[in-house]
Amino acid sequence: MSYYKSREELFSYFNKHSAEKKDELDRHKTRSPLLKSYIIETSSVNQKNDFFDEINNHYVSSELKGDIIEIDDNQEDDKPAAWIESYNDRYFIFYSTRTTDIIENKLMKVIQNSTLLDTLWLADSFYYNFYNYIKSNFNDYRYVKLKMKYDSELKTNINKNFISEDKPKELVEDLKNIETHKDFNLSESINNLNKILPELRKMKYWPAANSISMLRIPAKSGGGIDLYNNGKITNRSRSFIDLHHNIKFLLDNYSYLNKLLEEKTWLKQEKHNFQSSGYTIKGSPVIIEFKESLDLTVFKNFIYKIFQQRNKNFRLWGEPLKISEKKYHVYGLDLHLWKEVFLELTPDLFVLILPEGVCGNTINRFITNIQTFLEPNFNVYIGDESYDKFLEKSFLEGGLKS
Repeated sequence: MSYYKSREELFSYFNKHSAEKKDELDRHKTRSPLLKSYIIETSSVNQKNDFFDEINNHYVSSELKGDIIEIDDNQEDDKPAAWIESYNDRYFIFYSTRTTDIIENKLMKVIQNSTLLDTLWLADSFYYNFYNYIKSNFNDYRYVKLKMKYDSELKTNINKNFISEDKPKELVEDLKNIETHKDFNLSESINNLNKILPELRKMKYWPAANSISMLRIPAKSGGGIDLYNNGKITNRSRSFIDLHHNIKFLLDNYSYLNKLLEEKTWLKQEKHNFQSSGYTIKGSPVIIEFKESLDLTVFKNFIYKIFQQRNKNFRLWGEPLKISEKKYHVYGLDLHLWKEVFLELTPDLFVLILPEGVCGNTINRFITNIQTFLEPNFNVYIGDESYDKFLEKSFLEGGLKS
């Protein structure tokens, strides 16, 4: 039996919870967890029933009026573990007020062990487009927080945190004296960030500047909403309505981006015309072009980590074929949807080819984890078009729904 009777009753609870948590944050004393959301993706094929069959393997569920599913795992009090809202038949929003260690660890294991499910993957360039949207819709005095993360397991990590004062020129000069950074937090007004961010991203010797992994979006009700690169969203605003609007805006853009990527990249054959028996091959490769060649040892370590040790974030399986010292071919599988993928890897260029039916999310996941795990300074092309062009189009056309 459902704890809340309807969508309206649940959202009313979320609104009250958000206001209480914002008051506690203002007093620097939170007594219970914030509202967290996780966006889960399936595939371009209608698999809504399959999605809930998968969820029912791990949770006890019941349905509320208004297309909301309530789930429980019998780990805490009599309140439900979480609620799932269907954005459409492909994307689902998972809400919870449980502690992260209780709810997130289990959910991520469920996703990683399922061939049907995946999280969202937000690359640095997606965040940059989102930030440009924020600049156009909020006053310059509002604060934005960025996390820039480069945690390559292949190199030594150096972690530092910065929260600047209102002295962008001095901050940029200070950063120029830092030889390397792997983890960086920046909290600034939009006005100051407009001056700082372009300068940071010019620092070629500082990889983390081009690897945004979290953006705190200002909320109209006060506070902000933390958007992480794996689809986790934490509400630090006063209003659930603010959170819900931003999730919808994100999904309008992201779902449109995936549609564009799949239309462009899927490798498939099509007939020339009705009179001819000839066929043509359609589809474009995904090309990652590094601005500087990868160190050969780092390059080989990367291949070993991904395909021999099976790095869980990349979710790729395959046996690399050594063509030469600097070239490998991989005929593999993407473990989300269990579809074939083909890769050619060199220290200068990674080429990814997706047959028809592979999820466009595979591209976003690959790019996002390359920037965090291997090297953030690269350009991405979908055939002869920049990946950034697809992002710009998704924000111009996909976001019109919101």
